[in-house]
Amino acid sequence: MNVELVSWASFHRLARELALRIRASNFQPDMIVAIARGGVVPARVLCDYLDVMDLACVRIEHYRARHKAPEARVKHPLSIPIDGRRILVVDDVSDTGDSFIAALNHLREKGQPAEVRTCALQHKIVSKFVPDYYAREITEWRWVTYPWAAIEDLGELIEDGGLLEASVAQIGEALRERHGIEPSQEQIEDALAALNLKQGVDSWR
Repeated sequence: MNVELVSWASFHRLARELALRIRASNFQPDMIVAIARGGVVPARVLCDYLDVMDLACVRIEHYRARHKAPEARVKHPLSIPIDGRRILVVDDVSDTGDSFIAALNHLREKGQPAEVRTCALQHKIVSKFVPDYYAREITEWRWVTYPWAAIEDLGELIEDGGLLEASVAQIGEALRERHGIEPSQEQIEDALAALNLKQGVDSWR
């Protein structure tokens, strides 16, 4: 499976381009709703670029790292009024489109906003949902790992790849050969530490 490991610098370029596209369309939201967890960091950055003070989250449960649940569902609903608001719904990527669809259905149940538009940093053409705005289009499918999810995703790749007993150097080489990514030594070490924490929690349960 091909993986794209997005750096913080690359994320900033994507976020800025996305913000500029939204500005150019003359849409000025007065509220941003992040699809948590992936959309939280992009949403906060867009608040900064678009001068939006009201930020809310709706938690859609669909993926844990690369493992997908059977369907996207609202785990933590919105808790603030949305009637009459101009809302921008934000996620990191439009992958299957299910998270956007679930979020929009939830907004319709919660009230009557004046306008709702959607955006993502990247849009995969295989998605059943096309956001109103996106910075990049992905034409050849790959799993995208954003910097706020790097430790979790790398941990899954290490665990699923049977690399728990390998050295950091061996893990780095395997990830490069299998997935085309080159995480830093620090990222690999942090992913291994997080896996140890996870195993400790699982054994305690």
